[in-house]
Amino acid sequence: MSGSSLDWVYGFWKSLSPYAYARAEDEVVILPPNLVYKTNRTGVDLLDHVGKGGRLEDIPGFSEERAREVEGFFLSLKAAYEGRPVSLERVAYGFDFTRLPVLGEIALTYRCNNRCRFCYAGCGDGGEGLASASPGEADELDTEGWKRVIDVFKDEAKIPFFSFTGGEPLLRPDVEELAAYAVSRGLRVNLVTNGRLADPSRAESLYASGLATAQVSLEAPAAALHDDLCGAAGAFEDSVAGIRSMVAAGISVQTNSTLTRANRDALLGMPRFVASLGVKRMSMNLFIPTGAGATASGLFFPYAEAGAFVDEARRRAHEAGVDFFWYSPVPMCLYNPIARGLGNKSCAACDGLLSVSPRGDVLPCSSWPEPVGNLLSDGFSKVWFSDGAAWFKKKRYAPDSCAACSSFAACQSACPLYWRYAGYDELRGCKEALRW
Repeated sequence: MSGSSLDWVYGFWKSLSPYAYARAEDEVVILPPNLVYKTNRTGVDLLDHVGKGGRLEDIPGFSEERAREVEGFFLSLKAAYEGRPVSLERVAYGFDFTRLPVLGEIALTYRCNNRCRFCYAGCGDGGEGLASASPGEADELDTEGWKRVIDVFKDEAKIPFFSFTGGEPLLRPDVEELAAYAVSRGLRVNLVTNGRLADPSRAESLYASGLATAQVSLEAPAAALHDDLCGAAGAFEDSVAGIRSMVAAGISVQTNSTLTRANRDALLGMPRFVASLGVKRMSMNLFIPTGAGATASGLFFPYAEAGAFVDEARRRAHEAGVDFFWYSPVPMCLYNPIARGLGNKSCAACDGLLSVSPRGDVLPCSSWPEPVGNLLSDGFSKVWFSDGAAWFKKKRYAPDSCAACSSFAACQSACPLYWRYAGYDELRGCKEALRW
């Protein structure tokens, strides 16, 4: 096999490189949407060499045998990116699979024009939780402060992708400036929003800044229930208008819905509704009883019932021609997302996720109220490799029954905030044999 027979590799990696990232620090390749594959230093160096315009035949010791190995490597990478089965060496997952985060999120503000009953931060006027400790603009980093955070994401955390979230990030007029800055630093940026402020002019401005994707919260396919859950009359109409504006501007929109007891039945109608808006991707996550949600009645939805719902929602999404994503961790003894092709859904707190609050505090995740340090005043390494962060990364919160399970490394006992609220009764009688 000659080097010329591998010419397809150069065009393939050039087209993929804006969306993929090879990281030498922990020898991983990160593919969209945040899929992580373990490689080795040779693989990372190979991708770096090709990405810089190098020719494969110029590599010292390149031979027919090496050419076949290189072809297999890139064919596997191509299959992984396209979502096809990949024949790879299996590497046992452990708590040190990655050394650095995979993605980040920046809560620009806790101010919000909704007051969702399930909000993890308790945003909106009079909200409780994280938002009550950081209620206004005076408690938010300014534009230059956020640019420093973005620099840390790029230079120290070495993540390829992050989201602006909140609160409602579009309440800040500098979203476009920050998005453009992040893009100039080689980062991909997503917006997590309720969409209510995304009128046609703002949507076009966001797209022009380099922001190509947005996730819009939509809690029901009808106004009455959505507005009730979001605590704001007219919220549904505004959010739908925002989705239409962003789609028209060229932004790729994905909806996200929080599964609660109150909207469980209605959400099964969401796939057809989002398809009618021209949206091709939707996601759901499980209500986390913290912040405002900790005292919300009638919303709690147990792990034991989540699996059947996810399977049905996914089936309906397939019928509607919409890609479906499930985000929340669920104990694998109750529901196994890996076996269903949904990927690993273990808790990402201080592990795959770097979450930054409006003050610059690093939270284990956006729902956890106690920070493990401040990204700017303490520095990334001090915070990320601290004992406090390790408590989450090593899953030291796991109950004994989970820690002793043979599937613990893959499952990692789901969400500690869930267990803090609900206790462990659902795990009684759980066997190590997974429910497929």
